[in-house]
Amino acid sequence: MNVDDWGVARRESLILTVLSSEDRKALLALATPRHYPTGKVFFAKGSPGDTLLLIDTGQVEISLTSPAGDRSIIAHLGPGDCVGEMAVLMGSERTADARAKVDVTGRSVTRTQLLRFLAQHPQATLGLVADLCRKLQATTETLAGVFAADGGTRLAKVLAGLVRRWGIDEGDGVFRLRPAVSQADLGDMAGLTRESVNRQIKAWEADGILHRDGRELVVIDPERLAALAG
Repeated sequence: MNVDDWGVARRESLILTVLSSEDRKALLALATPRHYPTGKVFFAKGSPGDTLLLIDTGQVEISLTSPAGDRSIIAHLGPGDCVGEMAVLMGSERTADARAKVDVTGRSVTRTQLLRFLAQHPQATLGLVADLCRKLQATTETLAGVFAADGGTRLAKVLAGLVRRWGIDEGDGVFRLRPAVSQADLGDMAGLTRESVNRQIKAWEADGILHRDGRELVVIDPERLAALAG
């Protein structure tokens, strides 16, 4: 993964990273190209886990909805990330919804194809396990932040993480969050109401930490935001 302190993280699936060039081509030759338009839920909680998706472009939102209708956003995944591998490996149902936050393209691999490939290329299993551990670590850190911090700190953590992953460097230490994330979505990630998010963002605007440009957030002082995030 190529990451600077506040640049966009360019990731490649660890499943592919551990493979030789020839083995990587063999796996991708099995895959079927996919396109999901913005808003499309392509993996639904409780549906059969029979395929995984290697993301080429776009952004995928992983979320859970409680019986009471409350939604929690677990993660935003992008190019190089893998979606749905846990259910595929376990042969179980999906444990969360996967939705195209923006248009998504990728390549899907069925459970049968993947298991046959892993049997022939056991080193790929290490990459798959590493991908799962990376996601588990990120989820654990997110949950720890939600339970351990006050609302402003939680929101700062969420926003700082989004900017590190998706921020567009506009020079002079300024980063634009793109694609735009709604205040409702920020609340779903930080465990806050939309109104609380709106009040906090207004306060940060007044403090010169960020400003709103239409629907997009522009972080003017990422160091102060990082400090707020702890």
